[in-house]
Amino acid sequence: MEGIINIYKEQGYTSHDVIARMRGISGQRRAGHTGTLDPDAEGVLPVCLGTATRVVEMLTDSDKAYEALVLLGIATDTEDISGEILSYGQERLGEISGRDILEAVESFKGEYMQVPPVYSAIKQGGKKLCELAREGKVRAPEARNVTIKDIEIMSEIADGKLGSETVFEMNDNAYCGKNEGDGRASGTDSICVIGLKKGSYMDRFGVNTGSEEDRFKRNSDPEWAKDEAVLSLPVKRFVIRVECSKGTYIRSLCRDIGEKLGTCATMEKLIRTRVGNFGIENSLTLAQAQELAGKGELEKALIATDECFKDLPAFHTKEKFDQVLENGNIMFFRHFKEYIKEPVSPVRVYTSKGKFLAVYEYEERRKLYKPLKMFTQ
Repeated sequence: MEGIINIYKEQGYTSHDVIARMRGISGQRRAGHTGTLDPDAEGVLPVCLGTATRVVEMLTDSDKAYEALVLLGIATDTEDISGEILSYGQERLGEISGRDILEAVESFKGEYMQVPPVYSAIKQGGKKLCELAREGKVRAPEARNVTIKDIEIMSEIADGKLGSETVFEMNDNAYCGKNEGDGRASGTDSICVIGLKKGSYMDRFGVNTGSEEDRFKRNSDPEWAKDEAVLSLPVKRFVIRVECSKGTYIRSLCRDIGEKLGTCATMEKLIRTRVGNFGIENSLTLAQAQELAGKGELEKALIATDECFKDLPAFHTKEKFDQVLENGNIMFFRHFKEYIKEPVSPVRVYTSKGKFLAVYEYEERRKLYKPLKMFTQ
């Protein structure tokens, strides 16, 4: 089985768990994912099978889109809700208006220097930072340049309690920080109801959660989750949509939004809605993939490898030069059916019969095309 299956990773699974399950479901031992999602996060995780695993690195470098539920009022060591609380910011919450939040969020559009979280897979001295942090050897990572291509608030800004269960509902007239004043109180102390703008996917979070018997072990709750006094603290919540470059940590973006507002913040929920050209609309849960496999119809969900490169120009070899392509050799203009007036790069390359085999790039110095990535057997 060769190609890509667009999986919707559910909360509780690691990205490695998904690959292990997909190996069993597909019967294909060669499998890889296109960028790690934290166990508590959900969303798009394209799984590459067979020769398509060679596209993993290229997809990992693709732009991505996310939706995150930002929680104003606490900061944690992991920068998400699974960590232990480091600081509180309730004394400032009453002074923060919807307009303040809107302006703070929009100020991050463009490039900025972001300090990644300590609990991350970034390596220092050959060891992951998260492993060092668990050993008590905290090492602050260096700031790095990231690009926020687009960012907007996708929900009402809701007042609530830290321990409140968050419930989402679609609301075309959702208050999204455009008005002055505080967040809107909604629900009860135990439930925080947040209206979502049309186009948001945050209401999908947790919907497909299966039974505990069918899931991998979840992270245990942090200690503060058992403290009623802490759970009763007031907080503000809102959803942001982010389109960003590779290497951007949404957890750290939430933290930085809080700092911009003069308080502290953490990320409560995260959904990845797009990786390159793979969107959440066409994603499958593991249970859905398993059901298709049981019917012998899993291949219907396979996405051809060249779909990853549909934005690139397509070249086709002349029939007598098919072997040149299949061998991964350099190629000249005369090898292609297309008339090349001005060289473009990179390009997806097909045989004369239309079989996708490679991505090539142009080398100006030698005036030729050379293989960037081959997808032959």
